[in-house]
Amino acid sequence: MKNKWIILILIQAIISLVAGILLSKMSLIGRIGVSTVYTEYGFMKHWYKGFAAVFIVQLLLIAILWAVKRTTTYKNFSLVNLIFVIIGLIGLLYTFYDFTSTSHKYMNSQFHAGGYLFWAGWFVTCIFFFFARVKPKPVIVPATDFSKNNTDTTTNL
Repeated sequence: MKNKWIILILIQAIISLVAGILLSKMSLIGRIGVSTVYTEYGFMKHWYKGFAAVFIVQLLLIAILWAVKRTTTYKNFSLVNLIFVIIGLIGLLYTFYDFTSTSHKYMNSQFHAGGYLFWAGWFVTCIFFFFARVKPKPVIVPATDFSKNNTDTTTNL
């Protein structure tokens, strides 16, 4: 059913939109820092660029998990998905540390909420794939010739 994929992508689009808007609401100190020192984060000053960055990462995560689930066994997929959950937990913990212990603590709380919302979207995708059914890639078995009797079970002693 394609509706479940559309729903997941719409949920990720909404989460990414809200995260992009919140990330653009940085404090004045943050705007000055992004404009002068940390110019590589300048995309976060504009909500639509922040939305695009977050949404692209979420779509990449969906594509990777879908491909892994389609091409591997359930055991291997569960391992890969668990690794992504652990990466998400490490990212969330690092984000919390960064927002409480470094100069990012002077950023607006709305900016912080946007960062946490990114990881919430990450976990939504990982949890979705634990329950989503994906048709496995069909395995093509080569045709065998049954006209030849390769196994001779009778022996004359």
